[in-house]
Amino acid sequence: MRTCAFITLGCKVNQYETQAIRESLAAKGLVETSPEDSADIYVINTCTVTSLSEEKSRQYIKKVRRKNPEAKVVVTGCYAEADTEILKRTEGVDYVITKAEESQLAEIIKDFHDSNSAGKLAEDSIYNLKISHFAGHTRAFLKIEDGCDMYCSYCIIPYVRGGIKSRKPKEIKEEAERLIRNGYKEVILTGIHLGAYGRDTEGRCRLADVILMLNDLPGLERIRLSSIDVNDITGDVIDLVSRSKKICPHFHIPLQSGDDFILKRMNRKYTASHYLEIINTIKSKIELPSFTTDIMVGFPGEKDIHFQNTLQVCEKAGFSRIHIFPFSVRKGTPAAKMPDHCHPQTIKDRKAKISNIANNLSLAYKKQFLQKQAEVLVETERDPTTNKLCGYSERYLKVFFDGPDTIKNTIVPVRIQEVTPLLVTGDI
Repeated sequence: MRTCAFITLGCKVNQYETQAIRESLAAKGLVETSPEDSADIYVINTCTVTSLSEEKSRQYIKKVRRKNPEAKVVVTGCYAEADTEILKRTEGVDYVITKAEESQLAEIIKDFHDSNSAGKLAEDSIYNLKISHFAGHTRAFLKIEDGCDMYCSYCIIPYVRGGIKSRKPKEIKEEAERLIRNGYKEVILTGIHLGAYGRDTEGRCRLADVILMLNDLPGLERIRLSSIDVNDITGDVIDLVSRSKKICPHFHIPLQSGDDFILKRMNRKYTASHYLEIINTIKSKIELPSFTTDIMVGFPGEKDIHFQNTLQVCEKAGFSRIHIFPFSVRKGTPAAKMPDHCHPQTIKDRKAKISNIANNLSLAYKKQFLQKQAEVLVETERDPTTNKLCGYSERYLKVFFDGPDTIKNTIVPVRIQEVTPLLVTGDI
């Protein structure tokens, strides 16, 4: 019996693609073990969005090689696309799998199986393999799109993953049905540029059409959108969310900056006022929608006035959660060559300020639910710190509460009793 272990860095799409590889190896007879244990094959699905992400990937390569010198180390993901030749020469790496070299996965399997089984796997694509489970998750990611054509000045991903590639509606529906049969109550639609779904098919099927198709599937209780660009939030998407009992009223809309000068330098194709206009439109049609976002601090040329404008937009939007990213130089992007890079201490100070704002906004949003009922999808594992049941509400509040194990992986009503910036507790 041969074993394999998986390490995944980066975004939801990477997590989905790891699951595809996991299922393909399981189908060939390999048994999964923890990365902390010894395995015959380690698959490291890398990220290249920042230089720190690449460094973490290299650290994992060294770590697993030290742990088990005899194991085969397979590197895939965006870092493998961006610096293929460097990784091939990296000590400890046995295989690098890129979109152009997917057949190498068969070579790995060939060491453990006959040539016929290896040849079959060579016909598969790790970027197109289908999933039926989502290991370690109560909610399943469902990838419907790959690639991006936005070319933000700080981002390498469009160069790595290429342009928009939309999955066929039939494939999406069949995958959702498999996940439903295997007990998943919620799917999270994900992609590199989710809102651009269908653009490569001349709009024959758009994101709203996919949502509507999944909304009609029996057994699926929740549909959630992952990150979506503000320009892709169309009126029909908003109307669908407002009418449906299945689609979560939660929008993750990256802001990055609330200043028009910085947005233009970032090559983000919207203004702060347009962003807030979409937020307000959603608020006018949906009760207490949850808005989460990404903000980058310290982008080249960001002055105090630009940063203050970002804080003001945050206040007006009323985000329930903010993911804060200090600007990191990414070689090969236009932003790396820009002048006026911010001092590291300035970036650190700004991150602290916006973290404080984020906590205040999160608390203000959560207070609106005190003594109100939230519908919570109960995780299959208890919280390891409190030993309480926990799960996410339709508005992406993580709620902790006491209850029996029999309600795991079901949606239950929980009355919210106490909130803090980081914690929501309630009673069934």
